[in-house]
Amino acid sequence: MPDEVLRPSEGAAVAPWSLTRVIYIAVLGGVLPITWLAFVNSGRLAVADAKRGLIVVVGLAGVVVEFFAVGLLMPYGGDWWKALLPMRIVAALCYAVQFRIQRQSDRVFQLSGRSYREGFGSGNLAMVAIGVFTELCIAVVASS
Repeated sequence: MPDEVLRPSEGAAVAPWSLTRVIYIAVLGGVLPITWLAFVNSGRLAVADAKRGLIVVVGLAGVVVEFFAVGLLMPYGGDWWKALLPMRIVAALCYAVQFRIQRQSDRVFQLSGRSYREGFGSGNLAMVAIGVFTELCIAVVASS
C-alpha cells in the first residue's frame, strides 16, 4: 500500500498556465476571460480559497469600472468602438492585480521543477469570444 504522503495531490494532475503567457487574453478578450483564466489557474496553483474569491471580486469590479468608464467617457453616445481602448486598459489592470494574487503560488510551482501547460483549450478560446461580445455590449449600452 503506497504511503499517503508520497501520492501526488489531485490538483497536481493538471498543470497551470504560465502567468505571463495569458496577458494577451486580457488585452484581446477583456476582464471576463482573464478572470475566468485566473480563477481556473489559481485552482491549479493551489491558491487559497480566500484569494480565489478575491480574484473573482477583482473581475466583477473590473466589469463595473468598465461600464462606468465608458459611460463617463461617452456621456452622449457616439462611436462605441472608441471605448474599447479604456476597456482594454481596465482589463490589463485587473490582470495585474490577479497576477499579484497568484504570484506566490506560481513561484512555488516554478521551484517544484514541473513544467507549465502549453496550450489553451477550445473552452478558454470560447471565453475570449464571449468576453469580446460582452465588451462590445458594454460599450454599446454605456455609450447610448
